[in-house]
Amino acid sequence: MKKNLFLAVALFTAVACQQTPNQTTNDASAPEEEAPAVTFNEENLPDTPLDLNAYSAGIQHIGLPTSDVQKTIDFYTTLGFELATRHDINGRDFAFMKLGNLLIEVIPNSNPAMTNGAVDHFCLDVKNIDELFEKVKQCGYTMLDENINDIAFWKNGARYFFIQGPNNEKIEFCEIL
Repeated sequence: MKKNLFLAVALFTAVACQQTPNQTTNDASAPEEEAPAVTFNEENLPDTPLDLNAYSAGIQHIGLPTSDVQKTIDFYTTLGFELATRHDINGRDFAFMKLGNLLIEVIPNSNPAMTNGAVDHFCLDVKNIDELFEKVKQCGYTMLDENINDIAFWKNGARYFFIQGPNNEKIEFCEIL
């Protein structure tokens, strides 16, 4: 499992996000708009890394922006994915597609990058998100969220926050409640 996690993180770090980082991309409570670019701050690279093994067992989902949610659902269904959940959040149609233990978050976006490697973010499944959030801040990582966000996905909701990686990729930490 650790080898798979390492390979997945390496893959998505190498691919990096081809879009300008945007705090509101996954924040369903905010309207879709272009946020100021946030660039990784090399001065914020901690001397002592944070050991995520105490908080995460691996990848929870990959965020994929699309201008046509239904077309994306239809495509992934042809590959054997199943619709895990779909929500209208403030007029935005979000969906999660599932294949085994892989989830793809289908993110409505009026102007997705539509280029090779255009993945919005990858998300780590975490526990104890309040404690983790404070530790990540204390370590000095480049934060994209000032607070932990709440969202009405899944049965009891979820809580999440983002940091910026060294290739301007977004890394989400999410606890499903």
